[in-house]
Amino acid sequence: MNVDLQQQTAIVTGAAQGIGRIIARDLGRSGAAVVVADVQDEKGQAVVDELGSEGTPARFVHCDVTSVEDTRALAETAVEEFDSIDVLVNNAAIESENVDLDDEEWYAGRFADVDPDHWRRVLDTNLTGPFNCAAAVVPTMKQQGGGNVVNISSMAGRNVSYGGGQDYTASKWGVVGFTKHLAWDLGKHGIRVNCVCPGMVLTPRNEEELPGGLVDARRRNVALDEFPRPEDIADGVRFLVSDAAAKQTGTVMEIDSGEQLGPRPEVIEKRE
Repeated sequence: MNVDLQQQTAIVTGAAQGIGRIIARDLGRSGAAVVVADVQDEKGQAVVDELGSEGTPARFVHCDVTSVEDTRALAETAVEEFDSIDVLVNNAAIESENVDLDDEEWYAGRFADVDPDHWRRVLDTNLTGPFNCAAAVVPTMKQQGGGNVVNISSMAGRNVSYGGGQDYTASKWGVVGFTKHLAWDLGKHGIRVNCVCPGMVLTPRNEEELPGGLVDARRRNVALDEFPRPEDIADGVRFLVSDAAAKQTGTVMEIDSGEQLGPRPEVIEKRE
């Protein structure tokens, strides 16, 4: 779907690699100027260089989304550099610790393995981070008369985190709830707030780090045979910020190739 984002500015957090990088590239190809926000300076600047080689105006900003000061500086830089903030994609997130994916009982993580300090770090990054970023950009969007916020949650926010911990699951459910309440609150200002819930996405990092047995086991339950690609998540984001979705706010878009539908009939037959 062709989307025209000319004269718009998009901020993408966690854009130095993986899904965030592809979202930033996709929005740039749709005409937006892009602010790449991340704590990984070299990788983030490399993404900006990549975008620039394609003709996309782009700027890297070092930003820890758990920091109110960093997120405010991020918004200020976007306005100074490109004069507006039209799109915010809250993609930055961290994963659970102490989950051994090579363990036969990897599923959903064990409560006893969740460290209280890491619980706080996961919630601070995955849930408070989107709040901080939204709080920083919403005043500008109100002044402009509108804008789009897209929060990247997870299918862990619709069920549980297979291979993660309760901290990750709780944070991603929180993102869904935050999306809906923010959409309800900001609609009168012309600001739409929506959410994308990816299933397992085979990013280069996941392909390198995830055990083959885990990937194969989950693939057997995917209705469409293949996991989503980062480009599929970017497609969902692009649609949600487009005029084609002008009447959608508070939407939760699930992109998981049908994994949450449950095991396919032939898988159930083999188990029986």
